[in-house]
Amino acid sequence: MKPGPPPLADAADPLGKLQRGLGSGYLWALDADRAVAHALLMHCVFNDPRWDRQLDDRADFHATLALDVQLHTGALELWLRDSDEDDADTTSDVLAMLGRMAVRGHADARRVLREYVAYGHFWARAIDRLIGDHDALHATMPWPEVVAGLDAVLVERFGSDDALADALTGLDPRERPWTMWSVENRRIARAFALEQRGGGAAPAPRASSPKRRNSRERERLPGARPREMSTAALLQIAEDSRWTQIADELAGRAEPADVELLLQAANDPEVPMRRAAILALGRQGRRELLEIAEQATADAERGKLQGAIALALEAMPLSQTRALAHDWLQSADWARRRKAAGMLATWAEDEDLEPTRRALSHELDLGLDADVYVIGSLSEALGRCGVHGPFEELLRAYEAMAYSYGRRYIVAALAASDPTFGGDVAVECLWDCEADTRRLAATHVDRRVRLASQRLDELARDKAQAASVRAAVGERLRA
Repeated sequence: MKPGPPPLADAADPLGKLQRGLGSGYLWALDADRAVAHALLMHCVFNDPRWDRQLDDRADFHATLALDVQLHTGALELWLRDSDEDDADTTSDVLAMLGRMAVRGHADARRVLREYVAYGHFWARAIDRLIGDHDALHATMPWPEVVAGLDAVLVERFGSDDALADALTGLDPRERPWTMWSVENRRIARAFALEQRGGGAAPAPRASSPKRRNSRERERLPGARPREMSTAALLQIAEDSRWTQIADELAGRAEPADVELLLQAANDPEVPMRRAAILALGRQGRRELLEIAEQATADAERGKLQGAIALALEAMPLSQTRALAHDWLQSADWARRRKAAGMLATWAEDEDLEPTRRALSHELDLGLDADVYVIGSLSEALGRCGVHGPFEELLRAYEAMAYSYGRRYIVAALAASDPTFGGDVAVECLWDCEADTRRLAATHVDRRVRLASQRLDELARDKAQAASVRAAVGERLRA
């Protein structure tokens, strides 16, 4: 199901720029009336503007802007004291923002987080935010000092051993600060022992490495190893999570009898490895897949096939899929547009330029109803044709994109197609909410622009800045 659009202000408005995490919004706030800047920043914090909470980054953007416009922490503290259990997501955002302020030495943000441990529902998260990345920063105050005394706060808050054991349920005594506190504080050590003996939830097991996990999964395959099994046997494997691995093996089986089995499986909903057959046919470049894709994407119940179809179509040469891609670009069905855009992002050539530009312009005309994945993929396609740039559609996409995590694809396409990028958009991108966008900007920005030069120096000094950004800035300053 396609996610609904977030409630964003117009992309041209200062609030809309801040909601999207654009550097232009950050720079506007620095020059705006402080009361107005504070109000709009708080609006963004308390009315989550992100298209995707898990990937769109805002904590550092909000925290550094709060520091630059000298925002008082009063409203954030008031939320934590009065509303932290009413809206867990907003509380998480507030704690993250305060943590990023605290790790940069903001004493009041640190105080608010420390006091929250005594009363807040998500006290463990506050401790995590206090610790932050102090080790990586080589800060003057190491993390043990930042959380010093909070073990005693917890012991007082959860007075009995049973209450403390319940409170520590799910926490891992091997992680900081619990390793230290379980040695220094007998009550915490006893509570962990009681929690582990008394049926409390054990710490979550650490994720196994892909190599070990794949080895175990291979052992569960029936019979011989995949390469030793017949095509018919592989298609009947019922371990759904294995479909991409099975597709890897099936893709190399191009004998007529094997291809016939793959085609039958790709059209049969009862075959366990139907998705693997579809992907294998795409990797073999079988034109029969185009008809299968047309039929499968027209079904009312498209189910799990769509990812396999998208990967299979993207694996085929565009000479085989071009007509289908151009047709689907004009579809009212966002899923078909998304697949067409993915094909072009992978293989676009000069003859795809105009259809891609028209499709991107049309998608942007949909406003917040546009599909952000289509916008990102079509931007990638234009980047592949960058020699013919610049493209005004990319600038529109950059300003309007609701999905800040996906903005990197637009920025990369701008860098590849617009000769003015380094002295224009790249400069404001140095303040973007997404670390990868800041990294791209640092790589391409024109250092002769005074504002860019100042910002590069600022990023180089910010030890809490993302490591990838600092590395790119360091290379740029040495160039």
